[in-house]
This record gives sequence, structure tokens and C-alpha cells, in this order.
Amino acid sequence: MKPNRVHRSAVTALLLTVCVIFGGCTASSTKAATTAPTTAPPATSGPSSTTTTTTTSVPTTQRPLGRAASWQADLDQIVPEMEKIHPNLFHGISRTELEGAIAELSTRVPKATNDELMVGVMRVVAMVSAKGCEGHTGAFVWGTGTYPVDSMPLRLWLFDDRLVVVDALAPYRALIGSEIDAIEGRPTAEVLAAIKPLVPHDNDQTIRLVTPRLVLIPQVLRGLGLADDGPISLTVRPATSQSATTDVTAQITDVNPISMADYNGWSGPYGLHLPVDPTVRYLSRIGDALWWEMLPDGKTMYVQYNRVDQLPTAQLANLRSALSDKTVTRVVLDVRHNYGGELSALDPIMSIFKGPTVDRPAALYVLTGRNTFSAGSLLIGRLQHDTHAIFVGETMGGCPTTWGNSSDLTLAYSGIVISVAHDLSVGVDAQDARLTIEPDISVTLTFDDWANRVDPALESALAANK
Repeated sequence: MKPNRVHRSAVTALLLTVCVIFGGCTASSTKAATTAPTTAPPATSGPSSTTTTTTTSVPTTQRPLGRAASWQADLDQIVPEMEKIHPNLFHGISRTELEGAIAELSTRVPKATNDELMVGVMRVVAMVSAKGCEGHTGAFVWGTGTYPVDSMPLRLWLFDDRLVVVDALAPYRALIGSEIDAIEGRPTAEVLAAIKPLVPHDNDQTIRLVTPRLVLIPQVLRGLGLADDGPISLTVRPATSQSATTDVTAQITDVNPISMADYNGWSGPYGLHLPVDPTVRYLSRIGDALWWEMLPDGKTMYVQYNRVDQLPTAQLANLRSALSDKTVTRVVLDVRHNYGGELSALDPIMSIFKGPTVDRPAALYVLTGRNTFSAGSLLIGRLQHDTHAIFVGETMGGCPTTWGNSSDLTLAYSGIVISVAHDLSVGVDAQDARLTIEPDISVTLTFDDWANRVDPALESALAANK
């Protein structure tokens, strides 16, 4: 993340991209696992929720000769260079543990493949988030950087413990709505467990958000020893109702990856949302930072706030005016897609929702989810502290106070970019150590809800004060 923001390069993939949610990577061959990257990346953004990127690179004039020595130089830089950026790098793990992990990875350099070493770097950096609230610090390989990675042309979502294809490019669109039972013959649960230590996170919801993104990257699977070169074999079956008892025959499909640049051009550089669906209110305008409409009951104003951006004064004034209408007796603020942005942009939006026309008992409902991250989760902390808001939905993916505003550290030989938080982004209290804020009314989005275009969180909010 960048100054006064809670990073897109960290998730702007829980996670952004959560805030660390990212930009496009260079295209690569599916056999790139054995070659060190040399090409430069396109100028794009990364996974979490901010945009100020200060880049620190290992000087190329000091690059040693030879693959092993070059990888070792990259590894030697990680802890010292991260420590220069992060004011409290060891808040979640000791120096001894982190440096020990680097030392262990170093012993594997001569015989390990490039993908195995890339995964090793991801694992080491993710250790910084061992105690949470560090989702912006990580190696988000689907974003910036020149290490060559590809992606299966699918979008995945975890419904409870079910990994489901929610979108796909041709020729795999028939897979939409399928549950993935196995990847390369391994049970999906086993693959998810193997990826989990690679995911920087604020809390468990960040992990649920980001892990499916990493499942799609063949180089990650190869680096974990879960796949070989070539297409990735998926065992799938229709994701029928959870209450269904009829056995459905699974089918095996080989999926060919596409370049990460092409993937990010399709899914977006963050790419961690459910796909847009114009027929479903909460999925219809994910790309708009702020919009609102009166619901059919004629008394509830639905406001969707998707990014903590610096918004036009006139737009904020129009929202304030709409909420002041005497016919409005209830407000639903939906921040389920809000993965962060500019911290300085929180005050103008807060001034509207803590005002007397909106902040009344049982009149303000706030919808949260796993994509509520970075500056979005700081907003939840402030709403909880300053208003009578009732929170509905899934647990959010961010901490109410978190390490953010990240800068990029580029490893010169491998081209891996490590996003490193450089300050503590405070929602209300710098001493707030909570990993999340639980909803007052917990509502989980099931596969059946998504498939049937139902919004159970909004329905629960509307039914709450009847």
C-alpha cells in the first residue's frame, strides 16, 4: 500500500488484489519452472488496497554470477531489506524464526526448482503475518514483478468448505457452477491446506479470500510438489444443493493456463470478487466506488460503497441529500466489496453516516464480508465506535487496525516483488489488537444463494426490525 492508503499490492490477493489484495504479470511458458525470469513486468498495480508504491531493489551491479549464487543473494536480502521498510517486522514472529526459515530455504537452493524457491519465498514472507493484521505484507506473485506465472482461466470461490468455479473463459465455461473435488488427483482440502501457509493475512477470512487465487497458479502448485508441467487436471462435479443426497459422477477436465497478463485483463488486477451479475443488486455495480438507490419498500436506502476513494464533493453532497429525505427510515450500507483505498477519504464518508439523519437506533445496517479489508475494515471499526450501526453478513477480512501503506521490495534475480507494510493504519485505536469485528447478525452466503441469485445478508437486514 501507499501513503495514507492501506495497499492494493499487499490481498490492492484473504488478503488485496486483500487491503494487499494486483496487477498483471508477464506471460510465461507453462515450463517456466526451471528458468530464472529475466523479462521486465508491465506497469500495473498489485493485490490489496493502496496505490503508493516505493520500490526497493537489490542493485544489479552486485548481482553474483550463477543461478544458485543469484538466488542466494535474493534470499539474503529479504529480512534486512524488509526490516528497513517495516517499523515492527517481528511483531508476529521472532527474528530467529524468520532468519531460520531463510537459512533452511538456502540449503535447498542448489537442487530446488525455481518454482520451489518462489514458493519458499512466499512462505517465509507470509510468516510475518503469523499473528494476523499483516495482510498487506506478502509476495503476491499474481501482481507486479517479473517472475513468470500463469493462471488457469477460472474464478473460484469458497462456499463453506466447497471450492466452486464461479466464472470461466472459453473453452471452460461449462465448468461454471462446478465444485472441484480434486486437483491433480489430490483432494481439494489437501491442496488448500498446502497453500494456506503461503497466504499473508489479517485473519482467517483473508485466507479464505486469497487461497482460491493461488490455487489457479500452476507455478504455485508445482512449487508445492502438487503438479507437473502442462495442463492442470481438475476433478469436478456439479455443485448441487447442499441438501441434495443424490451422488453425482465426477469428471476430470484438463485446464490449460493462460498468461497472467491475460488473466488479470479479464478478472481485474485485484480479481478476488465474485463476478459481476447485472441481475443481482449487490453484484451489479462492483466497479463503481459509490452508488445508491431506494429499495422497493420505499423507505430503505441501499448504499453500496466499494472503494475508499477521494470522491467528488458533489457526489457526497447528493448522497447526504438522498439520505436526508424524510421518506428514508432505514439505511443499508453495503461494504462487502470494499477492499480499501485512501485512509484520508474515510472522514468525508464517516461524516455522512454518523450524522443524526442516518445514525439512529435500529436504522443503520452495515453489510460486511471477506472482501471488507484494509481501509474498508478500518471504516467498520469507526462505524462500530461512532454509530449505532448493526453489522450483518460474513466476518470481514481485515483488522480494524492493521499494518498497511506498503512499499515494494524487488528481488533482483528472481524478479519476485515483496510488498512490505511501512506503518500502522489505525481505525480508532492504535492498541486495538482485534483480528476482526464479528457481525451482530451472522449470515453466510451459500452456493445455493449465489446460484439462485439470492442475497441473504440484505434479506436479513431488511427483516431485522420488522
